[in-house]
Amino acid sequence: MFFGNVDRLEWSSILPDTFLNYIHQALKIAQDNQENGRYDIDGDNVFCFLMTPETEYVESRKTEIHRDYLDIQIVLEGEETFGYSIETPQALLDKPDYENDVLLFNEVSNESFISLKGGDFIIFYPGESHRPQCATREPMTVRKAVVKVHRELI
Repeated sequence: MFFGNVDRLEWSSILPDTFLNYIHQALKIAQDNQENGRYDIDGDNVFCFLMTPETEYVESRKTEIHRDYLDIQIVLEGEETFGYSIETPQALLDKPDYENDVLLFNEVSNESFISLKGGDFIIFYPGESHRPQCATREPMTVRKAVVKVHRELI
């Protein structure tokens, strides 16, 4: 997991230049498009979803992991809290029943939380447990871009 802010990408020098480029491309896509949906950056290798989900209280949200894609989640407007844990059970990682590259589950140990606001981003690698779209205080609609990067490009 890594987090930062789009206005201070120079502080994110630990990230590969390709990731910084994907963030810039997602911001351009969000600037040019108001419609929610999928926008290709490099076909099925790298693409971006624009979305406006409603956050929910943490107990209503499930934790998820991805097998094949890294997430770069950029909060464009609003506030969103993410749960995360570095302790994903191997049994979950080995499950065959991922749907659209996501496996949802409830059992989370040693979960921590981070709250992000407009301009902040967070990166989750394949296999990293995360619980997105949690309300920071009260549920609200957020505008966000989620860049999906296939593991072969990592």
